[in-house]
Order: sequence, then structure tokens, then C-alpha cells
Amino acid sequence: MNRKEITETLAHHSMAVVGGFFGVYALFMREEIFGSSETTNLIYLVISGMEGSFLSFFVRMGAIVCYIAGIVTATLGPKYMKKYDFRFVSVAMDAAACLVLARIPGDVHPVVALYPMFFATAVQWLAFTQAAGFGSATIFSTNNLRQCFAGLTEYLHSRDPGQLRRFRFYGGTLLCFHVGVVFGWFCMRLWGIRSIYACLLPLALGAAATWKDYRTEPDDSAGASL
Repeated sequence: MNRKEITETLAHHSMAVVGGFFGVYALFMREEIFGSSETTNLIYLVISGMEGSFLSFFVRMGAIVCYIAGIVTATLGPKYMKKYDFRFVSVAMDAAACLVLARIPGDVHPVVALYPMFFATAVQWLAFTQAAGFGSATIFSTNNLRQCFAGLTEYLHSRDPGQLRRFRFYGGTLLCFHVGVVFGWFCMRLWGIRSIYACLLPLALGAAATWKDYRTEPDDSAGASL
């Protein structure tokens, strides 16, 4: 890996820690609602409509609107902010979501309580969508798990060094995501709902790693390797 690829990977893996923290916080603090993905929410939305549970339907529709709004923001934002790295906007939105989430009482409907997270994680998904030539999400793990072990299997079969690199990248993303899970779990045991404030620490590290990558020019990276 050249120097630019290393800094991209560092920024990506740092934000995977944030993704893990958000994931475990949503699951344990908001009645097992996963605030970084819409698959489950879409299923419940359809079931709510079929059963005539209109309150549940509109609550979940609100979550989908928040998620779509995050996708639209992250899609259009870079087009209108060409002089700036949109990843910093994502970090700022994650931080804002942390501040809001900490103030939402535990008796609020869990899906409504996660509206800020639905928006912020959708933005993060698109802002940190790839690094070092690999497409990878920092907010959930399914594809990272597939890519990790597909790469390992291919490497064991063919001894292709590119597949070993693939395994290491996605394995690193999985590891960092679950470092965030462990950190979040310990924080929740100490501080409950307010533990989301602790996510500001990995966010600061993610911002620093992103700044390092932003300052690394591609043409400065020639010749450097792991």
C-alpha cells in the first residue's frame, strides 16, 4: 500500500469504530432498533401497513425519511462543496447526532429517538464509502464480513497477494467496528443513555485521521509501502 492508501485506510477504519459504537448504542439503549440500517425498519413498515398499525407505520416512515434525507445530503453535498472534503461534514453531523441523542429520554419511542442516528449514519455511509480501492461501509458489517472471508478463501486457494490485501483491509474494518462495539458496551454500563457522549472520542480520532488523509497528496505517496 502506498502512503495515500495507508492514510485512507486509517481514516476509514477510524470511522468504523464510530459505526460500531452507534450500532451497539442503538441496539442496547433503544429496544434493539438498529439505527444504522433500514432493512428491518422497511420490513416493519410493510407489516405495520398490512396490519393497520398506522402510528407504527408513520413512525417508521419518519425513520426512512431521515435515512433518505441523509443519503440525499451526502449525494448532493460534495457537488456543492467542491472545495471541501465532505467527510468532515459527516464527522460534524455524527457529533451533532451524539449531542442530540444524549438528551432524548429513555421513554421516547425508540425509533423516534433514533431519528438523528438514521440521518447521520446515512451520511457517514456515503461519505466514507471506500478507501484504498475497496468499497466498504463503516456503519454495518455484512458486506465487510463477506469480503473479508471471500478474500481469505481466494488467497488460500490461489496465493494471490491482492486477495491477502483484500482480507486485511476488510478484516481491519471488522476489527475496528467491533472495537467500537466493545467500547460502547463498557460506556453504556457506566452511563446509560448519556454514554453516547463517549462516542465523541472516536469521532475526534476519526476527524484527525481524516485530516491526515486530506493533507496527504496522491503524488506524494509514490514509493512508500507497508
